[in-house]
Amino acid sequence: MLDYHAALATLLDGLPTAKGCESLALAQAAGRRLARDVVACFDAPQFDNSAMDGYAICDATGKATRFHVVSRIAAGDGAQAALKDGEAARIFTGAPLPAGTTAVVAQEDTTRDADTLLLNQPARAGQHMRLQGEEYAAGATLLTAGTLLDPAAIALLASQGHAVLPVLPRLKVAVFSSGNELIEPGEELTAGKIFDANRYQLLAWLARFDVEIIDGGILPDDAAITRAALARASEQCDVILSSGGVSVGEEDHVRAALETIGSITAWKLAIKPGKPFAWGHAGAAHVFMLPGNPVATFVTFHQLVAPALRRLSGDDQPMPVTIKVRAGFSKSRIEPRREFQRARLRQEGDGYIADLVKGQGSAMLSACAAADVLVEIPPSSAVVMGDTLLAYPLKKGWV
Repeated sequence: MLDYHAALATLLDGLPTAKGCESLALAQAAGRRLARDVVACFDAPQFDNSAMDGYAICDATGKATRFHVVSRIAAGDGAQAALKDGEAARIFTGAPLPAGTTAVVAQEDTTRDADTLLLNQPARAGQHMRLQGEEYAAGATLLTAGTLLDPAAIALLASQGHAVLPVLPRLKVAVFSSGNELIEPGEELTAGKIFDANRYQLLAWLARFDVEIIDGGILPDDAAITRAALARASEQCDVILSSGGVSVGEEDHVRAALETIGSITAWKLAIKPGKPFAWGHAGAAHVFMLPGNPVATFVTFHQLVAPALRRLSGDDQPMPVTIKVRAGFSKSRIEPRREFQRARLRQEGDGYIADLVKGQGSAMLSACAAADVLVEIPPSSAVVMGDTLLAYPLKKGWV
């Protein structure tokens, strides 16, 4: 069986680079990724301008403190007459500097009487001046292909006048659950039935991604129906996610269906929970088969499927975020598989302590809901209180 880190590396290495391009209005592009590099159309700043409200001065000596105010320049005004030595212009933030300006003096550092301006002290040459092209020049690469269009990126491109952006197409992701025992939340709960938590969990995870979601519903334990559903999804989608039906039971049909219509790249990992996880292909679609136990689905999505979706979406840094924590617990029982246990964090000094939440069983979703992180425990390792461990943040602000 593959260890987690080997499995993740193998999975990511086998995924293609995101391709395709579509044009999207700037106002609709937040959360998407660029399909190609974007360059600057013009210098930034476009012209020399003031960084402060105050006065632009022309001081040939660098020692003068008395000036004659000859003009007033506001943001949005056009070019003004050049300043001569000993002259000043009232100026506002962002306004163009007149030729001859040697410095800008903040208004609070001055005293003005009619058209006479007195400085509290001589101005340093170049102070509070934004010079044309000092941030970047026309033709410079602003953002590279694959960049996430977050608020800062959107603002940068808007400042350059880009109204339409080249973005990567959204992934289409189909989601299925498998099992005769499953019913929809809200239906009558009868003997032997359980509500389908896994599919709704996966749909909620996918809401964190900029993907088009196709809800395939619940598949019964029927080989023919399962094969047909996966085949249809493979023709319509880039990615297929299924939970359940991937183990070795007689009613586990999803893995067998994929072997018939496509291929399995890897199956069974040396992790706990999540051992039956598998992935492969059906046509051009990437298929991820998650275990039926809800906590195993939770762990394998976060640790394996999420990085794969990031890579397929164009992210060149798809690996899960990690932090180092100190164990707030001890564990003497040795487990041959790498474990991912659910924990809450508490801050202590300049670091974090991870305390295991109650209920670490593979069907105990309450522990997932209470957890801040997944704590990784290496295989064949005991844990002593205070040990340094690797943890994977779960909350949206971290990932």
